[in-house]
Amino acid sequence: MGPQHLRPMQLLCLLGAISTLPRAGALLCYEATASAFRAVSFHNWEWLLMRSMVCKQREGCEETLVFIEAGSRRGVVGFKGCSLASSYPPQVSYLVSPPGVSIASYSRVCRTYLCNNLTSLEPFVKLRVKGPKSVASSTHTCPTCVGMHTKTCLPNFVTNDGCPYMAPVCYSSTLKFQAGSLNSTFLLMGCSREHHQLLSDFQHIGSIRVTEVLNILEKSQIISAGSSRQHPAWGIPLGLLLAFRD
Repeated sequence: MGPQHLRPMQLLCLLGAISTLPRAGALLCYEATASAFRAVSFHNWEWLLMRSMVCKQREGCEETLVFIEAGSRRGVVGFKGCSLASSYPPQVSYLVSPPGVSIASYSRVCRTYLCNNLTSLEPFVKLRVKGPKSVASSTHTCPTCVGMHTKTCLPNFVTNDGCPYMAPVCYSSTLKFQAGSLNSTFLLMGCSREHHQLLSDFQHIGSIRVTEVLNILEKSQIISAGSSRQHPAWGIPLGLLLAFRD
């Protein structure tokens, strides 16, 4: 029997299949991003893992997840993919501790097949349990929101929440998180200890590049939040919708 010749379409399919096979010494890692600001729940939020990618030589699998909380508002931003960083075990901690606006991160780099497989907020549940069970409140209130200004943080959705005693100052910023295909810009508003950049010491969280721009508030709001009747929820931010340039 003579040699069998592949048809052009069969040859293309074979070459495509070969191109997706992991190269010798290369890892297969999950590839995913997360950017959620509405109905984020500790026990119901799920990070779907539907895609994988072949890494370059010496690259490992990274997963970095950031959890933002302001009053009753929550947001999650995350990245999964390949990384040249050295391997390190799961690390979860507060970048900005409560009371008031809080930002926590979970991150790790591993080097086994599809090891970046976190799908839930369980690390943050355990971190939160270690925090104070009750916080003394003050008479101050601040506009509170976590999310995109065109959706979750539209004026009608911004609430005026009471502030903890240790965080009586109104904070407002525009944050941009970038890593691979992740490109998320959102507003963060709430009670804080003082109105300054919360993430000035964290230009990167894992592979996520962080840009933080403070929004301009009225002087009276920076000094003291006051009551909701004195400061309507949407009456104070000036220059709230700052634009970022890539």
